[in-house]
Amino acid sequence: MTTDANATPTPTRAQAEKAASAMLNTAKARENLATRLKVAQYATWRARFDGMRGSRAAAGIANAKLFRGSEDTLVVLADIPGFREALAWAEGGWKTAIPADEVEGPPAVYFGVDPGQEAADASQVPLKLMSHFKVHDYATWHELFLKMEHSRVGGGMTNPSIFRGSEDGNDLLVLGDVGNAAKFRAWLIEDHMTGYPAATGADQGTYRFAVELGA
Repeated sequence: MTTDANATPTPTRAQAEKAASAMLNTAKARENLATRLKVAQYATWRARFDGMRGSRAAAGIANAKLFRGSEDTLVVLADIPGFREALAWAEGGWKTAIPADEVEGPPAVYFGVDPGQEAADASQVPLKLMSHFKVHDYATWHELFLKMEHSRVGGGMTNPSIFRGSEDGNDLLVLGDVGNAAKFRAWLIEDHMTGYPAATGADQGTYRFAVELGA
């Protein structure tokens, strides 16, 4: 999302590295689980989802937040204790914590990892990226996001999908593919040096590398 927009003051490299490191701090991040699904009727599914808070707690799922994409494609972002619990969730445990009867096909489940660690246990699959942050104004941010596609690809991120918070349209979750974690880290630092993330609000949040868990 690097841009030459009027974002002042421009951070120093040290400030940019500090900001990027904070967003990539896996040790402090609790948002480990993202479940992407498509539902037939959002209103019906949402009513059932809201009624299953106790079931999610019993399944070890905390702080579940709902994000909406296009055509009733949804993502549930949540905290989960660990990798084994995430595997159990992907293998069908989600059916006891979120409505299953309105879901079209099996959901995609992503678990946040340190590259090269848990990823090896999940099979050798490409890294995903779960980016969660809140912007000042979605329309302004999205306009620049579309213009900066070439920059993102250069930084190693492709196929991004944007989901907006069901309660706050400026609360965003972006899922994408990342070919090289180190390359993306370097790009994120360069992006922060433009001042654009701070100007839009996108510098406050979490970036998690993730693996997709098979159902």
